[in-house]
Amino acid sequence: MRFLFIGLACAGLALASSGGPPDAKTGAPGEGTCADCHSFTGSGDSTILAGLPTGNYQPGSTYVLTLSVSFAGQTRWGFELTCLDTTGNPAGQLTVVDSVQTSYSFSNGRQYLKQTGAGTQRGRSNGVWQIGWQAPAVPNGPVAFHWCANACDDNNSPSGDYALADSLIAWPSSVAEVEAPTRYGWYYLNPARNRVIIQYHGVKARPVRIYSSAGALVSTVRPEQKGRTLRAVWDGTDRQGRPVPEASYFIRLGDEVRNVVKVQLIR
Repeated sequence: MRFLFIGLACAGLALASSGGPPDAKTGAPGEGTCADCHSFTGSGDSTILAGLPTGNYQPGSTYVLTLSVSFAGQTRWGFELTCLDTTGNPAGQLTVVDSVQTSYSFSNGRQYLKQTGAGTQRGRSNGVWQIGWQAPAVPNGPVAFHWCANACDDNNSPSGDYALADSLIAWPSSVAEVEAPTRYGWYYLNPARNRVIIQYHGVKARPVRIYSSAGALVSTVRPEQKGRTLRAVWDGTDRQGRPVPEASYFIRLGDEVRNVVKVQLIR
C-alpha cells in the first residue's frame, strides 16, 4: 500500500494532487495512502476528526465534521476521506460543506471527500477542513471513517512530505452499551500496516497484551476511552521499543483467553 514511486511520473502526480488526490488513497481496506507517492509515513496521531458527540451517531442525522492535521515544519496540506460500513460499502452520505476547500468524488462503489487546490491552505501551520456527513437512516452496526492527510513542505516534489493515515469508528446511538466484561465488539484492520488500532467495548482498567505466535509476551498497552468504546493502539514495537518483524500476532483484550484477536502486522 505505502510505497514511494521514484521518477518523473510520481513527481508529476504529486504536483497534480495539489488540486485533489486520486481516489482510493484513504488507507481503508483495499486502498493505498498518500504515501504511495509522497515520501514519508508519519503518525496518524497528527490528525483529528471531530464532530461526533461521544463517538456515536444518531441514525439519519446530519453532521458537520472537522478534520485537522498538524505536523511540525510543514506548510501545505491535503487529505482524502471515506466512510464505510463493516462490509466495506459506503456508510451514509458524504457531502461538501465548503466547495472552495473540498470536493466530492465517487469511484468503484466508494465516495470520497478531498481537498481542492485552494484547500491546500498554503503557508499555514496546519490544515483544517469541514466535512458533511449524513448518517445511515437504518444503521447496520458501526461505521468507520478512514482518511489519509498529507503534510507537505511545499518544495514542489514528493520528497519531504508526510502521509498521515488514521481511522475513527462510530457506533449508532441505538446500540446498547456492552456491559459484560467478557463481551467485546471489535473493529480493526487486518492486515495492519506498521501499527494496530483496535476499537472495542470492554473494561478500561484491563491492559491489552500482544503475544507472538509462539505465545511470548511482546508488548502491553493501555486503552484510552473514545466515547462509549475503548481504543487500543499498538505501535508495532516490543517492550524495549524495538520494531517487531512482519508476522501474525495475538492481541488479548482484557483477561479472558477467549477475548483474543489475531492480526497480521505488515511493513
